[in-house]
Amino acid sequence: MSIGQGTKLGPYEVQDFIGQGAMGVVYRAYHAQLERTGAIKVMQAITPDPDTVARFRHEAQAIAKLRHPNIVDVYDFGEYQGTPYMIVEYIPGGSLAGTMAHGAPDQATALKYLRGIAAGLDYAHGHGVVHRDIKPANVLLTNEGTPVLADFGLAKLLQGSSLKSMTGVTTGTPAYMAPEQVTGHQVGPAADRYSLATIAYEMLTGVIPFDGEGLMELLYAQVHRLPTPPSARVASLGTEVDAVLMKGLAKDPASRWASATEFVDALESALSAPPAEVLAKTMVMAPPVASTRRLTKRGAPPPPPAETVLFDPETVAVAYPSPPPPAAPARRSRRRQVIALAAVLILLLIMGVCAVITTQAITLNVNPNLTVPGGVVKVTATHLPANQAAEVELLSSVHTYFVAADPDGNVALEMTVPSDIELGNHTVRICWAGTCHQQTPLRVVSGVGEVPSSTPVGNNTPGSTPSSSSSPTPRVTPRPGSTPTSTPRSTPTSGSTSTPGSTPKPTPTRPPSPTPTQNPCPVSAQAAKLTASPTSVLGGGTVNLAGGNFTPGTQVTLKYFAPYNAATPTTIWLAGPVACGGTFSSTVTTKATILTTRTDRVRACDTSSRCAEVTFKVVLL
Repeated sequence: MSIGQGTKLGPYEVQDFIGQGAMGVVYRAYHAQLERTGAIKVMQAITPDPDTVARFRHEAQAIAKLRHPNIVDVYDFGEYQGTPYMIVEYIPGGSLAGTMAHGAPDQATALKYLRGIAAGLDYAHGHGVVHRDIKPANVLLTNEGTPVLADFGLAKLLQGSSLKSMTGVTTGTPAYMAPEQVTGHQVGPAADRYSLATIAYEMLTGVIPFDGEGLMELLYAQVHRLPTPPSARVASLGTEVDAVLMKGLAKDPASRWASATEFVDALESALSAPPAEVLAKTMVMAPPVASTRRLTKRGAPPPPPAETVLFDPETVAVAYPSPPPPAAPARRSRRRQVIALAAVLILLLIMGVCAVITTQAITLNVNPNLTVPGGVVKVTATHLPANQAAEVELLSSVHTYFVAADPDGNVALEMTVPSDIELGNHTVRICWAGTCHQQTPLRVVSGVGEVPSSTPVGNNTPGSTPSSSSSPTPRVTPRPGSTPTSTPRSTPTSGSTSTPGSTPKPTPTRPPSPTPTQNPCPVSAQAAKLTASPTSVLGGGTVNLAGGNFTPGTQVTLKYFAPYNAATPTTIWLAGPVACGGTFSSTVTTKATILTTRTDRVRACDTSSRCAEVTFKVVLL
């Protein structure tokens, strides 16, 4: 949509075109009565249906109530030819992105920008408004250099309009998106604070935390990888700055800073702290006056002035904080050197032993280690690096499951063995950083009878009631002198009778025939069905699945195909048991390696061969 110069939108007259972005086009406009210049944002990305327009008005009203020096004021909003628009404060100084394109600001300027952004965010969060798309391009700068947040809440409007079927998915800019935004989980103020920490990282190091990545690799890194510590990029920043920024970039929203201002305060403190360790290694000090005395041999008279040797104070480097007494005997100095060297060697030896012990202590277990196709086993690992993102791989054919260690270095995974896996011996291993650190065997067999179990497996037909007098072991032992009338694992027949005169022995008796009763959970006469919510999701996001009219009490095998016409499923797992009403629920995490919008499919079948399937869209921002 193009709006010509001179067009009136309410009391504002369009003057000229400013630019175009993901939300739509922006024009400069003028209010003659108020003699005020404004910026008109025409929301072309929002579909003009009645529900969306009503939602736009509701969100615009909430945004318009925000009044803060670090948030762009909203003057008015309305519709032009059915398309929503918003008139906001005109900020002529460009954006933070434009400033950073010419080089990272110095630390004092960076802190000034960050403190202004933090103040605006804390104010908005206190009024229940989350930005959802904090990035340098959305931080405008006044002529005085004051940062002002633009497009507050517009990402939420976009989420609910042209992508309104993507319930639970939040739009944003991948380089600055919080992990919970990437995965489509609940987004709150902590997501804005993660984006603020990303901007701080970029301003202090000159690069974003995950630079040089492709789009899908970047999204994966936001969820699963830890960024390079800032001090590894700029050595002068120090470990204190590392701690502040890494907390701001924590994967868990609850582990981040409680407020944006608290984050900036901690960062300013860390930047102003003197790097004591660096000073100790590099400080060059002038020696005290005593070090300029003449040097003489012990017990010898002072030499004549012509032979006097003096230290040049401009060329002497001594250890900080003070030099050793110059008159200390050389033997004592050598002894100290030997002791210090021995201490260093012992420390290095201890560190090496600890490293070896730590490496050897990594464990990996699968329980049970004997299962059937489609079975579920528990995979546990210990002594990984804290919060380490890793992959559990099932071989021979490779099936990969992404995991992350907890702060204690432990991993726990309920792994569903693919139902189409080959029988025989397989290997489960855990890998990270391009190396597999531990592995353990897993055997897949053909039937339940081969899997040891603490629960006796009977062969009763569905609906029958076992007799209270039956033995836990479903076998019948023939009496002396009689012909066996039953085979192992069968029910005794009525043909076996006692012989007069024989010694009474406890013998199995036939349980009464079950009386047919009406099934309290009948199978629906309607076809099984499967629904997905949302019907469109960002790659790597979660889709909720709901099944209906399946066989009550059965397990359901679900297969996820990406794309929908793939020959083999990407993921196979079990759900259930199915409720009495024929329903079950489950979730699937979509495959993130996509280049364009893709249609995926999930097929669900219960053990009674009642099946249904559903498709959904996986989109790329």
